[in-house]
Amino acid sequence: FSDFWRRWHITLSTWLRDYLYIPLSGNRASTARTLVNLMLTMLLGGLWHGASWLFVLWGGVHGLLLVAERVLLSVFGRSALFQNAAAKFLLGLATFFFICLTWVLFRAEGPESAAHLLTAMLAFKGGTPLLADGEIFRVAAVMAGLLAIHWLMRDRSFEETARALPWPVTGMLLAIMLIAMLLSPGEERAFIYFEF
Repeated sequence: FSDFWRRWHITLSTWLRDYLYIPLSGNRASTARTLVNLMLTMLLGGLWHGASWLFVLWGGVHGLLLVAERVLLSVFGRSALFQNAAAKFLLGLATFFFICLTWVLFRAEGPESAAHLLTAMLAFKGGTPLLADGEIFRVAAVMAGLLAIHWLMRDRSFEETARALPWPVTGMLLAIMLIAMLLSPGEERAFIYFEF
């Protein structure tokens, strides 16, 4: 989760670190104080997105995830068990799973809709399906492709990866992206940060 925050929304992460976490004493204080600093920083980061309890809850959940990671690292350290490729992949999947759940809190219209979405996502039982028949396989294929790409690019930048591809592959990928944009433009939405 700390790696997620180093890479996701870098300007916000840097601002939270430099103007909230470090002035609160960062990790220079005791372990308990460091965990409190993480929670406070993420709660305030959630509040920065808007005056809604869901944003505060979103920040609190991210704070709890960062605290849990810090505690688990202090207990297990950099154990060889967690350094093999399979364990790193599973940890990456767990991070992806929990981050996806927190986006529900970020985008829901209210607590009831957040609870309904989370229940539908996690219950795996009858009711109104979120996806039509057959769509689950397309969604799973896209998610598997995205996860594979992220896994392959974890230790190199996008520019390095693009330069390493032969030009016919680059051209084919650009053509596929253009065709995908033309065939499924989606609905027009305002940029999310215009709301804040």
